[in-house]
Amino acid sequence: MTPPVAGARRSRMADDGRVTARRLPPALRVRPFRWYWAAQWPTLLGTWMQVVALGYLVYARTGSTTAVAVVAAADGLPAVALSLVGGLLADRLPRRRILLVTQSVLGISAGALAMLVATGHAEFYAIVIVALVFGATDAMDLPTRQALVADLVERDVVVNAVALGSAAMSATRIVGPSVAGLLIGSVGPAACFGALSVAYLAPILVLVFVIPDVPPLPRAAGRTAMGDLVAGLQQVRRDALVRGVVIVCATLAFFGVAYMPFLPVLAKTQLHAGAQVLGIMYSVGGIGGLAGGLVIAALGRGARRLQLLLLGGPVYAVSLFLIAHSGVLPVTLPALVGLSFAFVAINTSLTTLLQTDTDPALRGRLLGIYATIFAGLQPLGTVLYGLVSHVMGLFDAIGIGAILVGASALAVAATPSFRARVHEGALGVRLGGERQPA
Repeated sequence: MTPPVAGARRSRMADDGRVTARRLPPALRVRPFRWYWAAQWPTLLGTWMQVVALGYLVYARTGSTTAVAVVAAADGLPAVALSLVGGLLADRLPRRRILLVTQSVLGISAGALAMLVATGHAEFYAIVIVALVFGATDAMDLPTRQALVADLVERDVVVNAVALGSAAMSATRIVGPSVAGLLIGSVGPAACFGALSVAYLAPILVLVFVIPDVPPLPRAAGRTAMGDLVAGLQQVRRDALVRGVVIVCATLAFFGVAYMPFLPVLAKTQLHAGAQVLGIMYSVGGIGGLAGGLVIAALGRGARRLQLLLLGGPVYAVSLFLIAHSGVLPVTLPALVGLSFAFVAINTSLTTLLQTDTDPALRGRLLGIYATIFAGLQPLGTVLYGLVSHVMGLFDAIGIGAILVGASALAVAATPSFRARVHEGALGVRLGGERQPA
């Protein structure tokens, strides 16, 4: 016999699915998503180009690594403060309209920086201001972009859609830095910022002419923005699925992804290599992410979210442990491929669970919480590794962190309440059809 609470939740999920289907029939969602996904490629490529060009520009103008860190912080820290707000807006306002504003501001910001650099007026304070505007806008943009995916495809293929997004990010990560290097060497960094500004025309045009204006789900009368925000945070405590996702996300950000700033140290101290090998290491990571995204996207409508977590956690742990203790490139490079492959598997599993197996009315806020955890805990984990390195070896500490990532993923995936929620959510994925495997 079905427990009353679980039965009520499944009924509510089915009702939400029928509402979504009425708002946007499946036949009308496939074409918009294809255009939406294709339009992300130019901006992702331009974003990687801007990352390289911005660091180059600041260091060339100031000769200070501290200045580079300040600009990076100006671009990244707004995500900690504003991702929750972005998620709240994604639940309260039409997502297409939010993205039209944010994508326009991002394009204008990149164009303004290109003009400043090209005209010789890119003072340090001006770069910081543009970085702040860009970072703040991107923090509002990200939860909305992620939430929109579930509006544009059927629920049982959201995992494949998310994987395609990861594949695009990884592919552009391979190409973008190289293109940026060529442009910087030939015409200067302004070309990279200008290219990103022009690239935003693609998603803006798709939003205007292709993406339907799906209204937000109705809210209870009298609900305030603060009340809605608190409701999203309370869901972490109440829902075993959301709680499990948050635990894995926090562990991955704090102990797993925090290793990235130390790759140059690894290249120099353990591999005894220079900048050329370091560049290869970054690119190889993109290859693993691309492969992971394409494999998951090709799994079809039965892509299994829980199995992705069970696979990704141990592979991530083993790969990061090998990277931390390897002294030869033939071991490090395959481990980097495995690491980025596993990251895509874990990230796809977690974000898809939030998009498909939780209350659609809370989707934006939950994705905002996810983005906030990643943005806030990753730099804190890096700081912790730096402090612990004075007590024990830096890469010994990272190796321990790798084990914790794998253990947390397996522990959460094995928790009965988490597994029950995943299976319960899978019942509502194909309304009126067969149960999707979890």
